[in-house]
Amino acid sequence: MKFLILFLFVFVAQCFGFIEPVIPNTKAEGCRGDKCGSHCALEETKIFPGEELNLTGRCGLFYCADNFDIHITPCPFDPNGEYEWIGADDTKSFPECCGTKTKIHRI
Repeated sequence: MKFLILFLFVFVAQCFGFIEPVIPNTKAEGCRGDKCGSHCALEETKIFPGEELNLTGRCGLFYCADNFDIHITPCPFDPNGEYEWIGADDTKSFPECCGTKTKIHRI
């Protein structure tokens, strides 16, 4: 369910021209490996402030801000509709997961 909400948020944000969607107030406490403390939490993923992560299965770069908001850098969006992304692959790291930017040929 959280993934669906995140997907819809990113989709709507891109349609209205926002470049960097934000998930606000994700503060949680806990440990990742031997590093413990306050962090941004996204499902089972812990991102400490100032860190950015590529998440397997999600094409984007996730950054934890000092206020524990998660800023997401998605694949670039073409508001003019001249380009599309071909060959997206969520198993690759960002930005390679976006695929190849290809000009749309109109008839």
